[in-house]
Amino acid sequence: MTTGATTTGGTTAGGTTAGATVAVIGAGTMGRRLAFDFARAGCVVTLYDAADGVAESALRWLSEHLNAWEGSGRLSPGTTQASLARLRLAQSAAEAVDVAAFVFENVPERLALKRALFARLAPLLADETILVSNTSSLPGSLMADASARPDRFVNANFSHLGHQKVEVMPNPGTSSDTVLRTTDFLRATGFVPILLRQEQFGYASNRVWRAVKKEVLRQVAAGVIAPQDLDRAWMLDWEVPMGPCALMDRIDWMSFATSSTPTPTIRTTRPIDRPSSSSRWCRTGSWG
Repeated sequence: MTTGATTTGGTTAGGTTAGATVAVIGAGTMGRRLAFDFARAGCVVTLYDAADGVAESALRWLSEHLNAWEGSGRLSPGTTQASLARLRLAQSAAEAVDVAAFVFENVPERLALKRALFARLAPLLADETILVSNTSSLPGSLMADASARPDRFVNANFSHLGHQKVEVMPNPGTSSDTVLRTTDFLRATGFVPILLRQEQFGYASNRVWRAVKKEVLRQVAAGVIAPQDLDRAWMLDWEVPMGPCALMDRIDWMSFATSSTPTPTIRTTRPIDRPSSSSRWCRTGSWG
């Protein structure tokens, strides 16, 4: 591990993140989404992506969305300029993590890919740097050893831009200090951290939502109820503005219908049984 690197900034008792140094590895949909919130919260954010042009595209996206939020009044005047001044692009992973207090990994959900990245980062990180894997379902115990710092390795699951909830899932080797520092940091940057008390495949609320989706698909495919009627019943029962079918539309039904599950060699739960009619619903755009 690097002992000469300096991690600067961090959260204080007052909750400020001014000057906290954050590296975001992977600048696709989730990476740029994290950079948005970290930069506007006052962090110095370094973005890196191994694919040509992705980090540059992320910077343009960040400029557009920061300006849009400021123009609509969701951000105070001057936030865009200040946030962009705290964002920089790195030409290598080593440059990105050089002085990072937190490193957030956002590469595709492939175990071998993530393990290879963590092994490559391991000798580059300062002793106190916390490595956060933004996974969809993979538990940290399958990856933490590759990082050579299981005590400073933790999983987190973020959602779309503007959504504050983030589930934090330690692996059996994660230290209590890492959990505390990570949840304090997330809270200070505007998120609402939800701590899982033990490791599992997938996150708590996502697994509940997965079960709901499975039953919704079963009933609609069997002709028990029409999507709009199921939504109407749900909205009346729970006094919410949207039902599960509309939620699947909002998340992107095509992505749901074609989404991958953990590989068979590590799966501990059965995949969602998608009805044969799902392909037709996608093609016709008639879902929801």
